[in-house]
Amino acid sequence: MTLRKIKLRKIAIALIGLAAIVAIAAIGIPLALTASVFSTGPAAPSDTAMVAHWEKHRVTLDQITDMLRRDPALNRLGLDWSDPDEPERAHVPAARIADYRDLMREASIISVSRGHRSVQFLFYASGLSVSGFGKSFVRGEPSRYAEIVEGDLDKAAAGRSKVLLQRRIGEGWWLQRDGS
Repeated sequence: MTLRKIKLRKIAIALIGLAAIVAIAAIGIPLALTASVFSTGPAAPSDTAMVAHWEKHRVTLDQITDMLRRDPALNRLGLDWSDPDEPERAHVPAARIADYRDLMREASIISVSRGHRSVQFLFYASGLSVSGFGKSFVRGEPSRYAEIVEGDLDKAAAGRSKVLLQRRIGEGWWLQRDGS
């Protein structure tokens, strides 16, 4: 083989390799991005895991409930938002909001909502409010709209799109699964 043919062969092999890399990248990059954008996130906690978490953090959740009783104008609180938007309008000083949020982080609570006869502690959320579901601890009376379940909430929700299920886990305490 002549020197020119050897060089042409090396160039052809290099071009074939480059084409293969481009083809793999053209397929692989979109797949990787799709997987990361549409990742389902962490799996929903089982009822058993949630009850164990509740048992471990019940004192903290009771502490938040007691604080809310003393702050009747504070409706809902997340780690970076509140209702009302300005907690001072609810006569809750910034230092007290910080205390709430420290306790929420300690118990891995996403948000706290005051109901008419209960307090809801959102522990897990997946999807959007219009097409997702959440799992919470509820302190107080069960919702009048909830279906009371004796067994596992996830099994009771299987195959159903819109649910509000509650299960008693202690005196005045409920485990809740809701979905839309």
